[in-house]
Amino acid sequence: MSEALENIRKKIDALDDQIHDLLMRRADLIVDILDEKKRSGLPIVQPAREAMMIRRLLARHRGPLPDGAIVGIWRELVGAVSLLQTGLKVVVAQGPGLESRWDAAKAYFGTVLPMSQQVNALSAIADMRDNKASFAVVPWPADGEVNAWWPFLAAQDDKNPMRITVALPYGAEKDFEKIIEKSLVISRGEYAESGADHSFVVLSLAEPASRARIRDAFKSQGFAATTLYNDKTLHLVEIQGFVANNDRRLRALEKMFEPIAGRCTVMGGYPQPPVYRSFKLPGRKSRKAA
Repeated sequence: MSEALENIRKKIDALDDQIHDLLMRRADLIVDILDEKKRSGLPIVQPAREAMMIRRLLARHRGPLPDGAIVGIWRELVGAVSLLQTGLKVVVAQGPGLESRWDAAKAYFGTVLPMSQQVNALSAIADMRDNKASFAVVPWPADGEVNAWWPFLAAQDDKNPMRITVALPYGAEKDFEKIIEKSLVISRGEYAESGADHSFVVLSLAEPASRARIRDAFKSQGFAATTLYNDKTLHLVEIQGFVANNDRRLRALEKMFEPIAGRCTVMGGYPQPPVYRSFKLPGRKSRKAA
């Protein structure tokens, strides 16, 4: 082994020790945060805060290490400490796209968090309702599907409801809207603003209404509605941006549909997943022939 290579390896070993020391210090601080959250009654899981952290790290990142590796490392840290320490569990709904859904959930929650499967999305959500799971990973809504899962969430009462909080996969080399196999994470965690979000609003009506009428109504209140799903007289609308349940525009929408008992409910949403930049290893200059 050359002396130069040996010196480089010694430097790497020293850095590994420093990184390990920092990881252990970080884990201790996370445990302190968890204890303080419990004392203060704050939610343990805060997807918006985690999304802002990831964006901050990616904004300062440089060099040959890919963006996906940075996200993977930090998601593993979150799962290994924050989630594992509190005994949280994940259930993934079976059905079309299960393999990609499982892999995306594993990448997001980390390799140490317990994960299981349920026969379908409604059964996965039922596990959450019965406190058998903390998170349910379900397929993206599909228009006209039989036994859709999202009307179940729309029918909840307001006491500690289950909400959509994350979209998967959490990071890719193309815009999230262009990804075909996508999933959503349901939890009882807080739906808060991260600075770049999509929201889901359910409009409940007593009688059917056309898609055009619903789109025009949302547009009139300044909402950028991107997708609309129907289930009889329930309408699930995906909106660009963060929408809170006390948003005055929702009350204005309800008044627009008063003759047919319109009611708007925010069903959660998700921070916009990161788009990875292309990283290439530094090229080597070719040597000139002697």
